This record gives sequence, structure tokens and C-alpha cells, in this order.
Amino acid sequence: MKIKINLFRKIFIFSIFLVIFTVTLSHIFSIFVADSFYIARKKSEIKELLPKVKRLMIDEKILEDYIEDIRNTKGIDIYISNNSYYDSFYGIEYKNNFDDIKDGFHINNLEQGHIILLVYKEKISSEKTIFLSISLSVMSMHRHEVYFLNLITLIITLILSIIISRIFAKRITKNIYELNRVTKKITKLDFSEKVTINTSDELSELSENINVMSKSLSMSIDNLKSFVSNASHELKTPITVINSYTQFLLKENSMGEEEKRRYYRAILKESKNMNELVQSLLLLSKLSAVGLKIEKEDLDLNLIIKNSMEKYEFLELQKDIQWDINLNRVILKGNKKFIQIAIDNVIQNALKYSPEESKIKIYQEENSIKFENLTLLKESFSEYNLLQPFARGENATELKIEGHGLGLSLIKKILELHGIPFEIKLKEDKFIFSLTCLSIN
Repeated sequence: MKIKINLFRKIFIFSIFLVIFTVTLSHIFSIFVADSFYIARKKSEIKELLPKVKRLMIDEKILEDYIEDIRNTKGIDIYISNNSYYDSFYGIEYKNNFDDIKDGFHINNLEQGHIILLVYKEKISSEKTIFLSISLSVMSMHRHEVYFLNLITLIITLILSIIISRIFAKRITKNIYELNRVTKKITKLDFSEKVTINTSDELSELSENINVMSKSLSMSIDNLKSFVSNASHELKTPITVINSYTQFLLKENSMGEEEKRRYYRAILKESKNMNELVQSLLLLSKLSAVGLKIEKEDLDLNLIIKNSMEKYEFLELQKDIQWDINLNRVILKGNKKFIQIAIDNVIQNALKYSPEESKIKIYQEENSIKFENLTLLKESFSEYNLLQPFARGENATELKIEGHGLGLSLIKKILELHGIPFEIKLKEDKFIFSLTCLSIN
């Protein structure tokens, strides 16, 4: 079973671990590295002094003053021997302790007072040798103080970590509690509340995204409810007609052949309408699937438009509609099947909603292809509503214009899936549909 640890405890444990780790690491460095680092620095200081000491050897008085100054400021003793004369801070001790060592750096323990010295020896000439030394006893003298200071640092940082982590965790957990509370409501389809977090960090950004998600889900659910309601209504009508006519045909035996054929034609028409509606709904559902991938190729839009015009030629002839086409060769990147469905719906809508003996224009403006036709519809709602499933004009039923109001929804889904910008305009008695193409020759 997984143990649940709240955020405050996690932050507290992490802070304590970080403090202990830091102090422990500092203590380890103090034990194993500090002495070597201190000696390396003193060696570097001694090397820096050597050139100047050698230059000042020509003037004994200046050299003595310089040696005294270095002793007082840096704690480094300088002694120059000339085989027979010794004059330094340690006097004869230099001769007794360091005269036999080789040139270079050495660490020596003096029996007098248990003194540890870092000594540098260099033979300048056959008669003169230079010695520079500094006491290392300070390291051992201060080591206990360093350990004690580490202990005090550990205690202080632990106390501060407890206080700071509590304040910090309380602030974060308060915001997370708010996020958790609102998201629980969203899971229950309650979109009445918004998250308000003003921290200028990732939690604030997360709260904004949750609000956007909540709004999108609310709209999607409303659209879904409307879609299901409209779909049920659209399917209910043909099913009722088919059911009623079939029952009447089964009960009525004295009906003539011509009357029966009239009922058969009505049943066939309604079944075709229902089949078209179901196919459109299935396609709309497929296009709405998350992560749908499509294969794209270069398409000749002129040829696709021509295929659609031929498909709905009966409508063109029935209403005596003229075409006014002014297009160069247009290449579109997309899926041939889906783009054909989209253009089919554009052409079909233009033919269905145009008055008789009118003209449909297809032309280009810069990189946009426009479909323009006069429309019989009396439209009072927005262009956004036109793109919703089952949206039709106010007088579409009165004019006996067939359809279910899914055409523009399919067009919208297909073009959005392809990333093709499009626009709808209702201008007085004109309906203009335009889409943007990347390549027009």
C-alpha cells in the first residue's frame, strides 16, 4: 500500500535533508580538503614573494624592512643564510632544522613548542640560501572551532528550514487546495466557479488553463446536448413517417396500386434522408476524433470543383442556375476524399439556397477562393451559429429546402483539420464563402 505524504511534510523532509547534506558536505571538506587548500594557498603566497625578495637583496636595509613588514602582515618569516652568518627570527634554529633539507617546499615539525612549519628553501648561489616559512599550527588550532561552527550552523539552519518550509508549504498547499476543490466540481460537470490564483508562477498559469478548460468543457457539453437533441429530433421524423406509412400499408387491403406506390415512394424518400443523416453524423463524429491523422497530397482544386458541379448538375438544371467562374489553376495540400466532401457541401448549399435563374460566382482575390451566391434565407443569427450542427435558416422549412443543417459543420471540421483558413459572410442577400489557398498559379 502506497503511503500518502502531504506536501508540507515532503517540503519539510526535503529541506531537512538538504540542510544536513550541505552541513555534512562542509564538514567533510573541512576534514579532508581544508588543510590541503590552506597549504596550497600559502605556497602560492610564498612563490609570489620570492622575486621581490631576490630583487631587494642588493639593499640590506630595505630588505630588512620588507622582511619585517611581511612577517607582521602575512605571518611569513624570511631568512637568508651565507654559510657563516645567521640573522633571523629563529636564528640558529634555521641552521639546525632546515640546513640539510633539499630545495623546495617542506612541512617540518619543530620539537620546541610542537610547531608545524611550511618551509621553502632555495639555494640562490654557492654562498647564499633563502628560507621562507609560515606556521601551520593555526590549522589545528582552529579546526575545533570550525567543527563547533558547523554544529551551530546545522542547528540554526534546521530551525530556519522548519519555519520557512512551513510558511512556504502553507502558501502552496492553500493554492493547491483551491485548484483541487474547483477541479473536483468540474469532474461533476459543475462549471460555476473559477480558480483565482495570483502568484506569478506555474500555479497561476495552471489556474488559468483550468479556467479555459472549464469554459471549453462547458461549451462542448452544451453543444453535445444540443447536438443529441437535434439529432434525435431529425431522426425521429423519418422514423415516425416510415413507421406510420408501413402500418397503414399493412392494415389497408383495399388500397389501389397507384396509392401504394405513393406510400412506397414516401417511405423510400424518408429512408434515404435518414441514411444521409446517419452518414453525415458518422463522418462528423470521425472528424471530431482526437488525434485523427490524415494523408495529404497536392490537389487540383479546379478539378475538385468541376467534379462537384457535375455531381449536382440536376439541381443546376432544375433551378436554371448559371455559373460565373474566374479561376487560375489552384493547388491545395490535403486529403482528396475529405476536401471533395467539403467542396461538395459548398456547391450543394450554394445551389439549394440560391433563387431560381440566379448566378453563382466562383473567383479569386489574391490567395483566397470565394464562392458567392444570392440566398433565399432570412438570416438573423451570427455566422458562428451557422457553423453549428443542425443550424438552418429561419425560413428553410417554409421554402421546402431539403437538408439537415450539417453541411457547414462538416466543412468547418474538414478545413480546420487541414489547417485551411476560411470565412463566411452574410451580406444583405448574398452568401459568401471563402477559403485560403497556399498556391495559386
